[in-house]
Amino acid sequence: MIIAGLFFIFASNRYFMKNVLLSIIISAFCVSSFSQEIIHNQVNDQNIKTVLMYSGNNDLSMPIWDLGSARQLTLSFDHLSLDIQDYYYTIIHCNSNWEPSNLDQSEYIDGYFEDQISEYQSSFNTNVNYTHYKLKFPSEYMRPTVSGNYILQVYDNYNPDKILFTKRFMVVERKTNIAAYVRNMNQTSNYSNDQELEVVVDYTEDEFYDIIGNLKVQVLKNRNWTNYLELTQPNLIKDYEFTFNDFTKLKFEGGNEFHVFNSKNIHHYSENIQNISFIDNMYHFQLAEDVDRTFADYVYKQELNGQFKIDVNPSEYPETEADYVFAYFTLKMNAPMQEGEIFVWGGLTNYDFTEDSKMTYNFEQKAYECRLFLKQGYYTYQYVLFEKGEYDFKYIEGNHSQTENSYTVLVYYHDFRGDYDRLIGVSEVSSRIK
Repeated sequence: MIIAGLFFIFASNRYFMKNVLLSIIISAFCVSSFSQEIIHNQVNDQNIKTVLMYSGNNDLSMPIWDLGSARQLTLSFDHLSLDIQDYYYTIIHCNSNWEPSNLDQSEYIDGYFEDQISEYQSSFNTNVNYTHYKLKFPSEYMRPTVSGNYILQVYDNYNPDKILFTKRFMVVERKTNIAAYVRNMNQTSNYSNDQELEVVVDYTEDEFYDIIGNLKVQVLKNRNWTNYLELTQPNLIKDYEFTFNDFTKLKFEGGNEFHVFNSKNIHHYSENIQNISFIDNMYHFQLAEDVDRTFADYVYKQELNGQFKIDVNPSEYPETEADYVFAYFTLKMNAPMQEGEIFVWGGLTNYDFTEDSKMTYNFEQKAYECRLFLKQGYYTYQYVLFEKGEYDFKYIEGNHSQTENSYTVLVYYHDFRGDYDRLIGVSEVSSRIK
């Protein structure tokens, strides 16, 4: 009778057992595939485009979820086909350096270890057909239970070894108050083109053990993970307040404002659009020529610091009514670089340096050129030199302390009991003097 009863339970819960088995397989795969490897935002399928993750409905916000909050994160992306795909996802907890942590999935997930992306909509009245997918996360089926860095990993049809893309997000438990100040160095007697920061972390919780030895502060400029700063030793300690103000370390090159173009209108030339043509059932946007700004005077321009916003005119539903177009970038230079490569860079390239975003030199036009396949919208971008294993963000764009930059401060605490990095504070500040 007992055996028969157990058989009945397993038989009537095949879906549950299937998910348990798949969760075990996924968990084992994640550990073996990503052990001691830094995981980046990465798209592995050329048919996957415009991957975004943000808080609530604000598509310009960072993907940060407050632990236990009712507010959700939004993931959206397009697949260049009208055929409906079976997409599944899981999440991977990471340490502060974006390496998989030592936690098992059962230690940071409440619910199933995988779930399906079931919300989708076909494009409407576009020349390029695509299906727009959207996920609201956390859901009733999967919720993070601890703070820290996370990777959302999307794969195809119960096949976790076919990863389509990975996207970083963060879960924060706000245990600190953070004050950050930016000082433009050209206003001091020691002129330079740097921007110095002072960060003050104030905490009131008694639960932290040896917080000085386990505290870590990271500072990002314009959400760029390529060259963020990491601080572990405060310069001043006063009660529950830690101050980081070593300006020899806590400084960034000012850089320059981002270039801008607007492709939302196919009938009128919007900002920085030189020409629009329709060839082979595709729209082609020729951007105005850019030039080397190394020695140019600084000019303030309000823009999105590398981000982009999908938009089409006229439409109230740009997610599915914006078309995909070719955008042509031109950087005038009298001669090619003797060494190094030049990339178009920003949110439009997923903040990555890919073969698609690498520019080639046209000797006849005396210019570097590049073509990107992008959804209509408002974009900001820069040109970055890659030489001898280093990315130089100022070589072409110039460097000015007056530049408006956005800085993100992340405060981590290593919980020795759970052996993982908790994210206990987040703050953003602009360098622009009001």
